[in-house]
Amino acid sequence: MFHFRRLGLIWAGSLCTILAAPVFAQDVREAPIATALGDSSEDVRVYNDHVVTLASPFMEGRVPGSRGMQIAKEYVEKYLREAGLEPAFDGSFRQPFPLGGSLTVESEKLVLNGVTLQAGQDYTTLGLGASGKITAPVVFVGYSIDGGPDGYESFADNVDLSGKIAMMLRFEPMDANGKSRWADNAWSARAGFATKMAAIAKRNPAAVLLVNTPGAADPRVERLMSAQEAGDRVLDVPVLMVSTRAAEAFVSAVDSKGRSLLDLRELADAGRAIIPLKGEATIDVTIESKPLMAENVGGILRGKGALANETVVMGAHLDHLGMGYFGSRSGPGELHPGADDNASGSAAVIMLAERLAADYAKLPADADARSILFLCFSGEESGLNGSFYYTRNPIVPIDQHAIMLNFDMIGRIVNKRLSVSGAQTGEGLKEFVQPYFDKSSLDIVQPANLSGASDHTPFLRAGMPVLFAIIADFHDDYHTPQDISSKINRVDAVQTIDLFHEILNGVSLRKERFAFSQPTAGRPRPAIADSGGRAAAAAGPRAAIKVRFGIRPANYEDNDIGIPVAGVTEGSSAAEAGLKAEDRLVKWNGKEIPDIQTWMQMLAKHEPGEKVQVTVIRSGEEMVFWVTLQGREESGR
Repeated sequence: MFHFRRLGLIWAGSLCTILAAPVFAQDVREAPIATALGDSSEDVRVYNDHVVTLASPFMEGRVPGSRGMQIAKEYVEKYLREAGLEPAFDGSFRQPFPLGGSLTVESEKLVLNGVTLQAGQDYTTLGLGASGKITAPVVFVGYSIDGGPDGYESFADNVDLSGKIAMMLRFEPMDANGKSRWADNAWSARAGFATKMAAIAKRNPAAVLLVNTPGAADPRVERLMSAQEAGDRVLDVPVLMVSTRAAEAFVSAVDSKGRSLLDLRELADAGRAIIPLKGEATIDVTIESKPLMAENVGGILRGKGALANETVVMGAHLDHLGMGYFGSRSGPGELHPGADDNASGSAAVIMLAERLAADYAKLPADADARSILFLCFSGEESGLNGSFYYTRNPIVPIDQHAIMLNFDMIGRIVNKRLSVSGAQTGEGLKEFVQPYFDKSSLDIVQPANLSGASDHTPFLRAGMPVLFAIIADFHDDYHTPQDISSKINRVDAVQTIDLFHEILNGVSLRKERFAFSQPTAGRPRPAIADSGGRAAAAAGPRAAIKVRFGIRPANYEDNDIGIPVAGVTEGSSAAEAGLKAEDRLVKWNGKEIPDIQTWMQMLAKHEPGEKVQVTVIRSGEEMVFWVTLQGREESGR
């Protein structure tokens, strides 16, 4: 059998900055990684192998439906099986469940001025549009922007594109260096796909050709996006993305004045440029949405004696964002490895399964011990889908579940600070876990309110006590391609495993269960506010939130009114409006914002392109900003 742990070492990043300073046995210039690992504990080395493997490019960002996610599930199952666990789901380690649809392009054809283009090289079909077969003249429409700064408009009020195919430039008006005229960094909200498509939809085109803009100072113009990357369907006509080279050849051949694509771009930079071209296009594409099945992966460690029929759940989510298909803070098109989120937690579940199996094997024959379900969820990033499915389809009745422990992002601990919330959800649970916290070398932060929402939330709603572990201090790599394994703090992650090893043993052997205690309404996990993911699940289906604001809240221990801002995503709605780190959001369209969960419900009421009035406190003074809301996936532009 292929040995994944050895594979993991190949991809290991430099550990020098995250492991305790070793006494080097050899010149670190020769083999610094090997030396650092060699001077670490066996548990740190094993944890390293798991995280590096699960976060490797080979796993394709562990997005449900991908080959990489399939391999990641096989990886987890292998170790649960080797630990001696039994299949949790009727003889299988997998619990399948439906997870929306998978968009596929069944057929595609694009002919420009009689030249048949090559799919994947000259163009791609985007999920922003629909299936269709059209032959029609092409009209250049510039950037397709309504309501730009200084009165900029791409369209006159009477423009009607019925029966025409619109050729649209990507991004927004640029200067001579190919940079935005409207934003100091990257692009403004008006460059987003959703707002551009909303503008063109008003003009009724028969199809849209989205062109990678020549001369743009953005590396993304060098590649074409896949059907899924640009976002969900917003038009009922075909939308194709065309390479700069292919569009240039077409424009040069059919413009009545012999202008180049760059010439047309410069006209659009200056203002309105609606230019009928002396050529036509034939588009014939078929897009289908096929049901996508995801799978939770779980193994059961059978209990003993009088407690064997009760179940403890030790969980973490295995899935991530793939190529940033959704929820990305930096945009689609690059691999999102998800090392901290949540290879870090999945690796811990694997190791705890091995440890607890060894502990149970040593118990006396007459011991009483609860069964433990080690469960790696799928579909968490798109709305806690796997954990909700499990609580509705448990392996034993839900009232036979004693407690749920959950890991989500335990790999980037700073200054020994680990947040563990949920002790107030069980009567006597806080007093029970405190000695374990006191003994740990970690600084355990216990928020006043239950932190969320992650995969413990469905269990909490089912009336079960929960404990939720997560880093106490968020990092800017969250939901970006920079969440890589070389940045993982392996030492403190293993100390987290040590802590929960003892807690898990304790709750599994304790004779009395913790009676459920409804917690004080808490706040969703703060960084989710940027993507509309898990916090959306706490307020309703993720799909209900169509807009993206672009902030990272400071910390979820803050119990004051409003939302403290730790960072603002470049090019986002918030950045373009002028919001800054250390602001505190206090009002939304004049209404107070008590907490993040309420704010997510406010966001769910908006459409891309809408303007909202946002009130913040900055340096003790109240300031008001008007914010144009981007679509949820607009960071790709």
